[in-house]
Amino acid sequence: MSGLREMAEAELLSDILPFWLKNTIDGDFGGFRGRIANDLTIDPHAAKGLILNARILWTFSKAFSVYGDPLYLDAARRAYEYLIRFFWDNEFGGTYWLVDYLGRPLDARKRIYGQAFTVYALAEYFHATGDAEILARALQMVEVIESVSHDDQHGGYFETYERDWSLAEDQRLSEAD
Repeated sequence: MSGLREMAEAELLSDILPFWLKNTIDGDFGGFRGRIANDLTIDPHAAKGLILNARILWTFSKAFSVYGDPLYLDAARRAYEYLIRFFWDNEFGGTYWLVDYLGRPLDARKRIYGQAFTVYALAEYFHATGDAEILARALQMVEVIESVSHDDQHGGYFETYERDWSLAEDQRLSEAD
């Protein structure tokens, strides 16, 4: 089983993380590219989604924590700064679901799925940096999720809210649901 681990780690360090560092950083508009086709054609005006950005923040934060490469911390910092600058809702709290290539909200709804990914990413970035402000943001999001989305009548959680945290009529995560 140890051979499989070494193979996976070699793939991560020699192919996956370098690919993301080389191809996804958006030097023109900030953050990371919203869409790259299979042939590596970049759509510079593609929207940028919360889930992808939170996953990038988590991945490079974890990679830094495990391997200590400052390139990974730089990528995590870039992801964090973009997330806070463009996805974070300073008026109502939480994070937007989707922004355009300039960072303007396209879908300002609060989906608990996205909020949870943001909490995971912030927690891992806090682990990588030790910055108490990051931990405070993560805990603030947990408090909002628990206070707003928990269904006290039936248990569980509602999924989708409007920007102001009022319950959305359409609870689907996407049109495909």
